[in-house]
Amino acid sequence: MEFKWPGCVPEFGAIFMSNTGTKEECFRRKLLGLPSGLAPFVKQIKAGMILFLFEYERRELHGVYQASSDGAMNILPHAYFSSGKQFPAQVKFTHLWHCSPLSEDEFGEAIKENYYSAKKFNFGLSEVQMLEIAME
Repeated sequence: MEFKWPGCVPEFGAIFMSNTGTKEECFRRKLLGLPSGLAPFVKQIKAGMILFLFEYERRELHGVYQASSDGAMNILPHAYFSSGKQFPAQVKFTHLWHCSPLSEDEFGEAIKENYYSAKKFNFGLSEVQMLEIAME
């Protein structure tokens, strides 16, 4: 029997991470990226899935976005180089709804089972979680 931690699989959607600087590049390129260690997770994202972007410095969740490509490695190989880091596990996106960012206090309850420490959580979203966040 295989045990699955909540949020380890993007069942219906996913949350990507950024800082203030990479957030602007994400929006400009319409590209979300994570480190190569999360490639297995990102490769499970399929076009049409719902996505959000968590800006961890302000602890704000941006969205609602929709994957316009399947998750893959190096869709744009040189993306994020200006940040000094590499985020080659990538997915293209389009804006689905323009919403004000949600604070972690506003969306945290919807993904409470994904938290594995006080400030860290797994990125995969179930259908119920995705709907709860979208309705905030």
